Amino acid sequence: MIRASRVLSLARNRRIVRRFAERPIPHDVLAAVLETARYAPSAKEAQPWRFIVVREALNRHRIAAAAFNHLHVKTAPIVVVCTARVHSHISGSGRASHPLDLAAAVESMVLAATDLGLASSWITGYREAAIREILEVPADVPIVAILALGYPDGVDALPERRTREEIITWERWRREDARSPTP
Repeated sequence: MIRASRVLSLARNRRIVRRFAERPIPHDVLAAVLETARYAPSAKEAQPWRFIVVREALNRHRIAAAAFNHLHVKTAPIVVVCTARVHSHISGSGRASHPLDLAAAVESMVLAATDLGLASSWITGYREAAIREILEVPADVPIVAILALGYPDGVDALPERRTREEIITWERWRREDARSPTP
């Protein structure tokens, strides 16, 4: 087996955090995490992402309320609201690329945060209209995700990972009850 790369190691060691420690993130650490998002891949290199970094406690608590009072949003010293320009690339299939582009940028931040000793929590459940109002996001700008960042106050184990055979098929789709040969 090939030795695991640094990125694979970071992905394997990322942990779910439910609560963040009351410890500020140094500006240079936060800047490094945000910088990785700039270099994420995007369709046609359109880079549709726009990130709103929320440090102010009142707004973080208001965002937490709009995110169904998740403790990991409430306790995070930094909340990054991930939005997209609406004129992002539309593929030949008619699908807008911005949700995937933003997912690549957020995952880049998650891995960078892990590398720098931070924890993160990627949130997709929230009342978009409430967050739009709190942060004055225009109606035509989609809010795609929220990323809570901070130092962990305890971590949860990652759930058991599905086996390779369950998630990877070769050459074509396979029924759940069929075995797929590995190359």
